[in-house]
Amino acid sequence: MRVGRDDFEVDPARQEKDDEGYDEGRGLIGGDPTKRPAHVRWRPIPEEEPYFRLIDISPAKRARLERFLGGRPLEVEIGFGSGEFLVGRAAAQPGRHFLGFEVKRELCRAVMEQIAGEGLENLWIGDDDARWALGQLGVEGRVDVVHVLYPDPWWKRRHHAKRLFRAPFVEQVYGLLAPGGLLHVRSDVEGYARLVEEVVGEHGGFAAADPGLVADFAADPPTRREAYCRRIGRPYWVMGFVKMG
Repeated sequence: MRVGRDDFEVDPARQEKDDEGYDEGRGLIGGDPTKRPAHVRWRPIPEEEPYFRLIDISPAKRARLERFLGGRPLEVEIGFGSGEFLVGRAAAQPGRHFLGFEVKRELCRAVMEQIAGEGLENLWIGDDDARWALGQLGVEGRVDVVHVLYPDPWWKRRHHAKRLFRAPFVEQVYGLLAPGGLLHVRSDVEGYARLVEEVVGEHGGFAAADPGLVADFAADPPTRREAYCRRIGRPYWVMGFVKMG
C-alpha cells in the first residue's frame, strides 16, 4: 500500500463548475449507468445474494431489498473497499441493518464471501455509484449513520469532478439522515480533511465537527487503510457531523 501524496489542490472555480453538472452525472465513477450502450453486458449477480445493481435488479429482488431497508436502524457505508469496517460492524451489531456501496466489483465479490462466511443477514451491498443509487432507494430521512472512510482524493485535475465531497453530495447526505443522524468521515490526507470540514460547514445543516461523536466506532475493525496508517505512524483525521433540526 502506498502512502500517497500530501499536497492537495482545491480550485473553487472548478468545484463550482463540477457541481453544476452533478445532476447530469458529472463525476460518477463509470458514468451514469442508464446512459451506457444497450450492448454493454453486466457480470450477473446471483438472485439469492444480498448484492445488487439497480440497473438490472429483478422486481423480486428489488422488493426484498426494499423490505430490508424498511426494517431496523440503518447505517450506510460509501466506498467500503475490502470491507473490514463494514463487515466487522455488521457482525458486532446484529440489531442494525447495513447497506454498503463499492464500485469495484472484485471487492464486492470478496466481501460477499465474507458475508456468506459470517452468515450475516443484516448487510446488503451494491456496486452502483452511491451518488446515483441512494436517491432511488426511498431511505430519505431514515439513515442513522453515513460512513465515508478514506475516500479517494482524486489527485489529478482532470479527475477532480470525481471527488465525493462536494456541495451536492453533502446535501444528499443531509437528506438521507434522520434528525440527529451522523456523518462519519476519516481521511489521512490533511487537505481532504480540511475540504470536508469546509464543504460540510458551508451547508449549514450540520453541527461543527466533533471527534467525540465517533468514539463509539473505536471498537470496530479499522479499514485496511487505517490499519496501514497506524502501523507506519501516519496521521489521520476523524470527523463526526450531526444533522441539526
